[in-house]
Amino acid sequence: MLVCINCKQGLMDPVRSEDEPEYTDHYQCGHCGHSATIPSLLIIISQILSGLLGGGLTLYLMLIHADNALSAREDEASSTFMIEAALVGLAVLLLAGFAYTLYRAACNLIIRHRYRHPGTAS
Repeated sequence: MLVCINCKQGLMDPVRSEDEPEYTDHYQCGHCGHSATIPSLLIIISQILSGLLGGGLTLYLMLIHADNALSAREDEASSTFMIEAALVGLAVLLLAGFAYTLYRAACNLIIRHRYRHPGTAS
């Protein structure tokens, strides 16, 4: 049950637009008319899982390629070093993307919590 954080009296009801086939994460208060986008729990869970699993796998691969890059640098194999360093750079970019996914999941969780417990959140 989602309670309006604006009036703290009405319930947030799903709103369906003409062009949308099913109910989405758009809600409107039945008491004061306040509307909001509240992410579903399924979206939040999938963001957390993909952020953790993808980030973990990317971190593992980044560490392997960083080790290979350091070994290639010690062996003075510059072409191998450049390839491995590029792969480490790509892994860093992917890690930033997965970190952003986890950040968005945390923000969405906070939004959902505010509507679930309107008296405790400020």
